[in-house]
Amino acid sequence: MCGFGQEQLAIGITPHALRLGGVRTMIRHPVKAVGNVLGHKLEVIYKQHGMRKNVTPKIPKHPMQDVDQNMNEVITYNDLKLRWKWTTRFANRHLNIQRKWHPFPMSRPAPKPTCAFIWHSQMPHRQRLPEMPPSALAKSNICTKDAFAVFKSDSIHQHKVTVGDLVQCEYITRRQAGEKIVFGTVLLVGSKNWTIIGKPTVPYAMVKATIEQQTLAGEKIVFTYKSRKKQSKFHRRRQHVTMLRIDEIVVNMQEDPTDPPPPKPVRLLDLWANRWLDPEEKQGIEMVDGPDGTPVPKVSELYDGSEHQPGSYHTRGLTSCYRFSPDPQHQAQESHY
Repeated sequence: MCGFGQEQLAIGITPHALRLGGVRTMIRHPVKAVGNVLGHKLEVIYKQHGMRKNVTPKIPKHPMQDVDQNMNEVITYNDLKLRWKWTTRFANRHLNIQRKWHPFPMSRPAPKPTCAFIWHSQMPHRQRLPEMPPSALAKSNICTKDAFAVFKSDSIHQHKVTVGDLVQCEYITRRQAGEKIVFGTVLLVGSKNWTIIGKPTVPYAMVKATIEQQTLAGEKIVFTYKSRKKQSKFHRRRQHVTMLRIDEIVVNMQEDPTDPPPPKPVRLLDLWANRWLDPEEKQGIEMVDGPDGTPVPKVSELYDGSEHQPGSYHTRGLTSCYRFSPDPQHQAQESHY
């Protein structure tokens, strides 16, 4: 076996795969002796310098090439074994884990959003409950005037609210005071007589709110210093926040919960600008005749309105409502804290 170590055979790489340039392989970790725990499975990719260089020994060069050498002698055999022992060993620090399998349930494609409607008068229940009341009369009698809801205003924070509450949330970009917005990621809705538990969200529930103020939160004093450098500094920090007034909690079981596609922007500046637009900039949009004779924005000839990256329309507030994970319809770019 020329230049091919036992370690490569043990992890599943064949000589034919190496000749073809294949460097991806599977590793099955053995079962642990304690508790008989099944080991996980890995798929690894060796880097360009993952394998050590094949340093060919000088004497003997190869058992099939040096035919004048007597390979049956013990000294020659030991020399061959020692020289080839460490030439094809893999370096673990040069491995990239490509995939790792854990015993978790399949989550893609994402399951259909569902929920459970619970009448308090029928508790405790011992069977699986439906998504909504079975009768049409009960659906029409659902009143959310005195209901509460738990919704997400961003990818992290949740709020339990009722109609009329004032909520402080993270700063919502491209919004001004007085604008009305909708949040579609509702985790739970409840009242005195019923409760709707989302699995993970309630697909037919929404929370409507009005932006009261775009402002700054209270000051936080931050102290930084460098040890043994005699350097220290105090500075004040204020976080940008948005104040919301909850207008309505909507539970509509009759309509399709799927969001409509976002409208196409009438100007490229509305989509790409990183600042507030002046009233003069929002007026005087150049219009041209479309294929059917109706006036359409001239920008439609240059830009079809597709997103240049996922979640760009959601970040700019062009979608019908704000949705965040774990909502199956969410398109928000997840923040990494």
